[in-house]
Amino acid sequence: MTHWKTGQKLQNGRYEIDKILGYGGSGITYRAKEHSTGNLVAIKTLNALIQNQDNFSKHQERFIQEAFCLAKCNHPHVIKVEQVCQEGELWCMVMEYVAGGTLKQYASYKGILSETEALHYIQQIASALTYIHQQGFIHRDVKPGNIMLRKTNMQAILIDFGLAREFVQDKVATHTNSRTESFAPLEQYELRAKRGAYTDVYALAATLYYVLTSQLPFPAPFRQQGINLIPPKNHNYNISDTVNNAILKGMELRSEKRPQSIQEWLDLLKTKPLSVPKKQNIRNSRQVHLNPARKEQLTMATVAPSQGANLSEIPANIYKNTKDTSPKKSIIVSISDSNIDYNNLQGFLTIGNLKEADKETARLMLKIADREKAGWLDKIHVENLDCQELKIIDQLWFEISNERFGFSIQKKMYENLGGNQEYSSQIWRDFGDKVGWRNNNNWLSYKDLNFNLWAPQGHLPMLGMQFWGFTGWLTTIINRLNTCQIK
Repeated sequence: MTHWKTGQKLQNGRYEIDKILGYGGSGITYRAKEHSTGNLVAIKTLNALIQNQDNFSKHQERFIQEAFCLAKCNHPHVIKVEQVCQEGELWCMVMEYVAGGTLKQYASYKGILSETEALHYIQQIASALTYIHQQGFIHRDVKPGNIMLRKTNMQAILIDFGLAREFVQDKVATHTNSRTESFAPLEQYELRAKRGAYTDVYALAATLYYVLTSQLPFPAPFRQQGINLIPPKNHNYNISDTVNNAILKGMELRSEKRPQSIQEWLDLLKTKPLSVPKKQNIRNSRQVHLNPARKEQLTMATVAPSQGANLSEIPANIYKNTKDTSPKKSIIVSISDSNIDYNNLQGFLTIGNLKEADKETARLMLKIADREKAGWLDKIHVENLDCQELKIIDQLWFEISNERFGFSIQKKMYENLGGNQEYSSQIWRDFGDKVGWRNNNNWLSYKDLNFNLWAPQGHLPMLGMQFWGFTGWLTTIINRLNTCQIK
């Protein structure tokens, strides 16, 4: 047994495998096409590692349990299973294909969510949990990484029911040793303990803690040893007392001290309005035009409901919460008037795949300069880059990275070091030290750069050493930004 390959037919030709979408500890999810309808679906089964284990049959039994548990569910915020079937020795489930990213990915890039936005998603997942509890199951693995945000409307979808189990409230049962640190309550660490809706209450409260603070709460066993849970308000003073207290109550160590149902926990939040985030206005910037069919979605690549993903899709009307009224804060989406497609760049940036975002930026700049075949730019090409396209690239980097990266950030830092229109080798070295392109007086190779959000401010974009056909390229870009009045 092994992985299915691209082009492989399943279920007597009904489905054709396109590619792998996600790979988790036990499962693997593929994107496939259903030939009769032309629709894309996601097909999940056990991965090759599990297939080759001696206890494969036990894993398959649990997988079948997950599949039929999900197949029984019919709720707008629960991932929909369309079919449970067997392909050779492997059981699999055919699921709706959700184009979107996880709440964890989204929160990572926004830094922290506003209460209004966070509670909007939490309320939707609370509705899903209430429903599955009514069906006689608890999820046991609620966390930001198991919540998808649908691309078209930012609806939250609960996924991954691999740890779901039937329960009778307060009845003692044997627990598996599978759990997620920081989101699992104390009873999930015990071999035999009571099961109840309060187990998912803890995880949902911990999820709210994370998206409002960007901090993982201390794991339950640590707290049992006397390490106190830091109130979320200590991490983010903008959190209201109502929400702060509800989170702490939902994360009580002892299950009997927690709200005993999801609705009981939600009642603690009733004084806080749970509304859909409002669209932000576009200020002082020409929009990138979308055709009517695409106006309500962010056109990035897609991921399926599984562990792991390539790209996420976040509607363009949801950006980080800020009181900054700078004209820099505009919303950039899809395709420009010059037919330059920014789908992939926005997608890579949104999920934090910064290396691919850097490469895509290089590709876009070559396309803008009509230098795709040459594969590099010289000074005259940079001096003639289209201002509007350069502005779009800069704004995507600036906004999605929470103002850490982008040409305009590099421009500001370079000028603060004394840089001007003329190239200076000393300023260039100082700048390299400042943004982390140099270490111990040596320039780093491209492969040694830090392609993550924790890299020094201004670290990206870099675009690769081979991309620039001349020395002092950053000075030329900065001069072009000044000419284009991009600040």
